[in-house]
Amino acid sequence: MYNLYNADNIEIMNQFVNNSDFDFKVDLAYCDMIYESMDFEWVWYAMMLVGHGSIFIIQTDWHTVSEIDVFIKSHFVVTPLNHLVWKNEWGNHPKDRFHQCYDDILIYEINDIQDKKLPHKFYLDRIQVPKATTKTKLNPSGRETKTATAWIDDICLTTTSKERVKKADGHLVKWQKPLKLFDRIILPFTDENDFILDPFMGSGSLGEWCKINNRNYIGIEIDKDIFNLAKERIEGV
Repeated sequence: MYNLYNADNIEIMNQFVNNSDFDFKVDLAYCDMIYESMDFEWVWYAMMLVGHGSIFIIQTDWHTVSEIDVFIKSHFVVTPLNHLVWKNEWGNHPKDRFHQCYDDILIYEINDIQDKKLPHKFYLDRIQVPKATTKTKLNPSGRETKTATAWIDDICLTTTSKERVKKADGHLVKWQKPLKLFDRIILPFTDENDFILDPFMGSGSLGEWCKINNRNYIGIEIDKDIFNLAKERIEGV
C-alpha cells in the first residue's frame, strides 16, 4: 500500500490523528526536514502517528541539528539511538570557511509515557560493509565484512547518476537522497509490510525504495510540481 498526498504535512497528519479509521501506528517515520528551518510544529503531529517501540528519523544539517535534538528530547519520551553523518557533495562553498558538505541523521526510539522500553527491531546483518583489512595479517578473524559505522562516506548521489530526478526545465531536483542511503538507515529497522511515514516526500526516493522493498508508504509533499514528479516515479516502479 502506498498513499501520496499533495498538501501541507501538518494538515494531512492531523487528519490521520482525527480519523477513527486510521487504526494502526507508523513503524518508522523518516523526516527529511526543511534545512535551516526552526519551525518544528510538524513534529507534534508526526509523533502522534508513531507507535511505542517505533523509530523516528530526522535528517537535517548543521544549521538546525542541535536545536531539533533539544526539542525532541525536551518534549517527547524517546531513546536516542544514533547520530549519523552522511558525507555528500552538495552544499554552499564559501571561500572564507570549511565546506559543510554533510547531513546529520538523528535516530530515536519512541518510548511510552511511563518510559517503558519496547525493544526496537534492528538487523545487524543488513548493514555489513567490506573490511579494508580482508586477506591481510591485520584480519585474524578472517571475516570479510564489518558493521557499518555512524560515519557514512561510501554512499553518494552524483549529478550524473541515472537515479537523479529532473524537473520539466531540465534542472535537477535539489536535496534528492539515494536509494542506497535507505538500505543503510531504513532497512535495518523495518520488516516487509511495515508502515513508513515520509512527511517531506520531495522527489519520492523513499517511496520508490518502499515499493521495491515491500514496505507500506505514506508520502506527503506540498510542492505540486515536485509531488507530480514523485508520484510518476513511484507509480512507475
